[in-house]
Amino acid sequence: MDFEFLDVVISDGVATVTINRPDVLNGLHPASHREMEMVWGDLGENDDVRAAVLTGAGRAFCAGGDLKDMEERLKADPTGGSGISPASARRIIYNLLDFEKPLIGAINGHAIGLGATLGLLCDIVVSSEKAKWGDPHINIGLVPGDGGLAIWTVLIGPNKAKEMMMLGSTIGAERAEQLGLINHMVPEDEVLNKALSLAADLSKGPQVAIRGTKISVNNWLKAQFSSLFEVSLAAELQSMDHPDFAEGVQAALEKRAPNWL
Repeated sequence: MDFEFLDVVISDGVATVTINRPDVLNGLHPASHREMEMVWGDLGENDDVRAAVLTGAGRAFCAGGDLKDMEERLKADPTGGSGISPASARRIIYNLLDFEKPLIGAINGHAIGLGATLGLLCDIVVSSEKAKWGDPHINIGLVPGDGGLAIWTVLIGPNKAKEMMMLGSTIGAERAEQLGLINHMVPEDEVLNKALSLAADLSKGPQVAIRGTKISVNNWLKAQFSSLFEVSLAAELQSMDHPDFAEGVQAALEKRAPNWL
């Protein structure tokens, strides 16, 4: 499959997937979201790929949803939501979790919202020491129902997750490391090389054993957050129908405090 918004390079058994929308800090709109859903199936079926790295182009890893695209959709249809269906929201999460080959997150810059979720769903996370992490869906009037509330709760516990999600907080890489969210914190210019080195080592290891290990842990992950994911996804869809969503998007783009109802 040819991708418009992802760059995929395969070398020596390692696929490097780069989200390539640097003009919007690699935020995902429906078309790029769809590519992120599909790429893991392609790489899973490719016998030349034994490990993968996920990173972002430019100065951010992924800023989550594309606010400008959301604004345009809301202007066209105030009840149109984000343009991403519940089925798509499920696929982007479960296709990642069902990708059997080792996946290293090379978090070269800020990982926010869905971007943080994608990073945290990687098997090993290498983060720039300058990266910010968080899921501030609440700041645009939304429930973090696209997998964020589920994975943060599983990884850091319910009380810390609720505090972060309800306040729309972000944290630095050092705090993320303290919480156990990331495996390696390195200087910005060393992120990709560290991730590629880990992927190369894994690509040379016993594949059946490595994949069996990953599948086992990911099966536990899915069991832990499946009900929370479904409830939060339904709650996010409900929050998209509220006027606070349009106000939150507009306020974020105008860099002002929102006027919530």
